[in-house]
Amino acid sequence: MTVMAFLKPATIRDVSRDQFAIIHPLDDVLEEKVDTSSLGRMAMTPSVKAWLLALRGYLALMILLVFYHVIDLAGALVPRTH
Repeated sequence: MTVMAFLKPATIRDVSRDQFAIIHPLDDVLEEKVDTSSLGRMAMTPSVKAWLLALRGYLALMILLVFYHVIDLAGALVPRTH
């Protein structure tokens, strides 16, 4: 018998009605996943669309500020003096 066979039993037996069998998700039976290619577009209200657009703008602004800060730390924005 290998160590892995000892640590990972294939089946659970002899569990009475007043006990719970705890199964780790990685050891559980595989389940069928949802096929997202057939779902189509999600219906959104105009306010949700506006807030998602605002969030996209906010994230773009934060990314630009991070790039600006990195360039500033690198010293590329210091004016040259002769």
